[in-house]
Amino acid sequence: MTRHEYTLVDVFTDRKFGGNQLAVFHDGAGVSDALMQAAAKELNLTEITFVVRAEHGGDHKIRIFSPTRELPFAGHPTIGTAFVLARGRDATLRLEEQVGTLQVTVRDGFTEMEQPLPTFERVADRDAVAASLALDAADLEPALPIEIGSSGLRFMFVAVKTLDAVRRASPRELAEAAYIFTTHTVEPGSTVHGRMYGQEIAEDPATGSANGPLGAFLVRHGLSDGIRIVSEQGFEMGRPSLLYVRVGGTRDRITSVHVGGRCTIVGGGWLDL
Repeated sequence: MTRHEYTLVDVFTDRKFGGNQLAVFHDGAGVSDALMQAAAKELNLTEITFVVRAEHGGDHKIRIFSPTRELPFAGHPTIGTAFVLARGRDATLRLEEQVGTLQVTVRDGFTEMEQPLPTFERVADRDAVAASLALDAADLEPALPIEIGSSGLRFMFVAVKTLDAVRRASPRELAEAAYIFTTHTVEPGSTVHGRMYGQEIAEDPATGSANGPLGAFLVRHGLSDGIRIVSEQGFEMGRPSLLYVRVGGTRDRITSVHVGGRCTIVGGGWLDL
């Protein structure tokens, strides 16, 4: 049995107790898959990460676990882990994950990651989607399609007309994780306001892996030029989060996606594993 220390960090916020919580275990060497999964269940956060030795030329490899399974990729764990590894300094890190090696930069405390280019597929039955969210079809934004986008994790993007519709949504037996959003926002300067409901968690306060495809969705459908997208999430949960997205390319050909934000260290601890 070995003591393994972790740092607790709030991701996509500049203040404690906002954003999305993450525990970063500094050294996962020698920890079995089963113990990593058990630690995730013990801490019961959305995700935790273990930093281990790189295998493919990166600076570090990170293992990402939810309380129920290992994930091939996730946004706030990638951002938060890089922030912790940078130790308050500017840095460019290449982090190996199951989806590949991702470059993450830390500059003046702002952490930004590249994401795999997203793919999309259209969802045809709008009435069924509305019903699964306890909304009426009239709540949906008629000019925008419902699409499933993925940069490693799948999310169904559902545009609604109003903030009220976002707040009223109450998912029922979702077949896909759902990101519900509107272009009406709470904070001045924000682009969209959204909520993410998963199949394993009731709601997520800040979802970096969803906001990359969301940014690409906005560019593809003419709602943003991709230079600076600010996404609000977690406000209804009392954990306000701001995610900053950059999308390169054109409506017809997306060439790059980056997601970033601020992080705040809250504390830490250890587990005997």
